Formats: sequence, C-alpha cells, structure tokens
Amino acid sequence: MLKKVLLTTWPLFLGVLFISLGNGLQGTLSSWRAEAEGFSIITIGWVMSGYFVGSLTSAILSPKQIRKTGHIRTYAAFASLASTAILIQILFIDEFVWFVSRLLSGFCIAGIMIIVEGWLNSISNNKNRGQIFSIHMVVVWGGLALGQSLFVVDDPAGVNLFLLASILLSVSLIPVLLTRIESPTIEDQESLGVRALWRASPSGVATLGISALASAAFFGLGTIYAIKVGLSIPETALFMTLFVGFGAIFQWPLGWLSDQIDRRKVILLCCASVITICTVLHLFEFSTPVFLILSGLIGGSTLPLYALGVAQANDRLEPKQMIGASGTIVLVYGVFAALGPFTMSYFLDVFDETGFLLYLGLVHFAIGLVVIFMMFIHQDVEESDQSQFQIMAHRPTAVAMEVIAEEAIESAESEEDTGV
Repeated sequence: MLKKVLLTTWPLFLGVLFISLGNGLQGTLSSWRAEAEGFSIITIGWVMSGYFVGSLTSAILSPKQIRKTGHIRTYAAFASLASTAILIQILFIDEFVWFVSRLLSGFCIAGIMIIVEGWLNSISNNKNRGQIFSIHMVVVWGGLALGQSLFVVDDPAGVNLFLLASILLSVSLIPVLLTRIESPTIEDQESLGVRALWRASPSGVATLGISALASAAFFGLGTIYAIKVGLSIPETALFMTLFVGFGAIFQWPLGWLSDQIDRRKVILLCCASVITICTVLHLFEFSTPVFLILSGLIGGSTLPLYALGVAQANDRLEPKQMIGASGTIVLVYGVFAALGPFTMSYFLDVFDETGFLLYLGLVHFAIGLVVIFMMFIHQDVEESDQSQFQIMAHRPTAVAMEVIAEEAIESAESEEDTGV
C-alpha cells in the first residue's frame, strides 16, 4: 500500500526537495549579502523577520486562496512568486524592498507547504500516514540542510547564487504540474483559543512559542554570527548545515526518549544543553572543527523543541481538541518567530558575537524556568495517555497539526472498537 502511494506522490516530494533547497540557500544568502551590502545589524534583523511575518500571514490567508483557485494553480502561483521575490533582491539593494521580498518568500513557501501537506494527508490513512509524513520531513530537512551547503557553489557577492535559488524554486513547478493526484478539499476548523490552550498545557505553549524565538533568530541571523566569529564562506556554509542537520537528526532520539519519560524532563535536558554549550563557547576558544560540532549540538538541542512542545500540548488535549488547536499553535509559533531575528539583532548589535550566545542562553533559560515552575503545579500525564511524538519541520502548518490530531482520533476510535 505504501509503495503504491509513493509511486503516486513522488512528484510532490521532488517538488518539496527543490523548494527546500532553494529556500535553504536563499535564507543564508540573504543575510550574508545584506551584511556585505552594508545593512546595519538591526536592519538585517527586521529584514529577515519579514520571512516569518509572511509565513504567519500565509497560514491565515492561503487556505482561502487554495479553496478559490485550486491546489495546482495556487502552487504554481506561489512558486512563481517565490522565484521572482529572490530576483528582486539583486535588482534593488534597499532594506524596504528586501523586507517585502522576504515577506513574499515566507508567504509563498508556507502556502506551498500547506498545499503539499494537504495533498499528502488526503491520500494517506492511519496505517501509512506516519510513514508518509516522516518521508516528507526527511525531504524537507534534507533539502534545507543541503541548501545551506549550496552557499559555497559560487561567490555570494555576485548574482549567480540568487539565480540558482530562483531556478530551484521554478524547477519545483515541473513535477507538481505534471502530477495526477486529485486535489483535496479544505475544511474550516473551529479554533481553540490561546487562553484555552495555555490553560491546558502552559509548558507546551511556552516551549513551542519561546523556542520559535531561537530557531527563527538562527535562520535569520546565524550567518551574521558566523561572519562575526571569523568563519570563511565554506565554514559558514558548514556551520549552517551542521546546525540544521543536527537539529533534524536529534529529533528522533529526543522524540523517542520523550515517549518513555515525562516530556518536560526532555525539554529541560535540551534547554540545559543549549545553555551549557553557549557558556562553554563563550568561556573557551576552540579549533574550528570543534567549534562547528559544538554549534551543531546547539541546533540538535534547540530545533527539536518545537515538536516536543507540540507533543507536550497534545498530551493535555482530547484528540478532537487537537484539530481546533492546530491553528492556534501555528499562530503562537508565528508571532514569536516573527520577533526572533529582530530581537536577536539587538543582542548582536550591543554585545557583538557574544550576543548570539547570550540570546540563545536567555531564551532557553526562560523555557526552562516556565517548565520547572509548571512541573510543581501540573502532574505528568499517564504514559498511556501520551500522544505519540511526531518529527516536524522547523516551520509548522495547520495541516501538519491536523494530521497529528486525525491520527490520535483514529487511534482512540480503534482502541474503543477493540475494547482497550
């Protein structure tokens, strides 16, 4: 059954791969080039925040557009616009234009992921949905990590890398436009409010929200930090690749561990790891290879926090509530993510490269503080009541959240049918 589905869905996965490659390259290239063009750190921060503002806006508006014009035509429009947005940056070296370009990129990439994940969800069932979405996450994370490495293909001070990113986004159209997959329908879902979600799982909300500050700050300004510590262009590409790659790889063991024990202890482990490594990097000097590995371990500890936070929140919700909470989770993440690069820029501006480590340390200290406080108030849920951990991309969509909810509902119904 899975093989049959994969034979049908491979155009979607191929399209997602090209999108992720182009998106990964574009983010790193944009921040590096902004610094080279003389933009101030604060300016780079709000320019790079534009991507996450666009993602948040897309989560609200894209479903309506998809219902209006259909999946394939909307995908084509979004991919074309994203391809054009990156080219605008080499035509107009202006901070406002670049902010709009990044906003358009975030809007279109998020919209494309909503389309793809809706497609995958519609053609999967409870028996193969987890496997299909795991493959989807491997493609997304793999493409994003490899996209960072494309930074060394040519001189980032020229135009070729911008052209390459645009080509990758454009090429993603080809397999999707030729697909025969029937477009699914999008249904409106009643939202679970932020206050209700917080009352249900403050630890989960705090983790997925506050961790967005760190992950978005890295994707927006990680390249600037690499420049400030003296990394060369190839070393900067490796720095970004390892951070993202470790973040992808560590999701599985951390997720498995969180299914065995109180998830909040795993969240605290991640926070303590980030704080410890940041402190060590500040106090001691290391060779470049050791520095890159330690930086990668920060990524391995901070990027999985979003998925851990979602799992913690879902542990406290009824399966049917998870669908209503999906849009709220995306909203909380989007608001914090939009603030990440902008707030990080102030730390870099005031404390130079130390500000990067200080910011990450404070963000994870805040998460840990909330989680520890809540551990004294709320008991852990029974292991049988825990939702299963799901590997997630660095940027959530309501569709992905609904997939988790649907699996939980189907599992609950299955247990009722078998009398468990």
